[in-house]
Amino acid sequence: MALQYCNAFEQGFQAAALKPADFFGNDDVLYLMEDLATGEIRLSILWEWLHKRAVLTAADEETGAREGDPFTEEMFSRFLSEEYAKLQHARNVDVHDDSKGTTLPVANVVVDAYVRFDQKAPWMVDLLNVNLGVEQERTARQRTRDFLELFATEGVRITKNLDFA
Repeated sequence: MALQYCNAFEQGFQAAALKPADFFGNDDVLYLMEDLATGEIRLSILWEWLHKRAVLTAADEETGAREGDPFTEEMFSRFLSEEYAKLQHARNVDVHDDSKGTTLPVANVVVDAYVRFDQKAPWMVDLLNVNLGVEQERTARQRTRDFLELFATEGVRITKNLDFA
């Protein structure tokens, strides 16, 4: 969900469509139900699980994870990779095709960096804002790294538009 929201935000949408509104009987109608707070909560939970070494409370046959296994960086990498691949191959109605080579890779950078960084960033939206208009992974990676390192070393949040700085 966090990956979908970040992608939607970077495209200028205020909500991320999650699934067809199947109870209406029309797969072309989507729920627009997840917003910034939900995306933020999802990333925060993943950060907590990873950095506080959460253990799984149930087995998952699909992933091979067992009850009691720790939520590791490798597990996070695998899940993020799988979700990213699903979104890359989703129908245009679910994930805009024009985002798959532009904002979706940027969203992937933001989610990955936020969850892995040793210090928890105060707001996911800051990372999205410093990457607004960015469509290259390399630029997104640099801006995201700069933001996180400045916050960790000096306690400063970048809040200005970097394209006009």
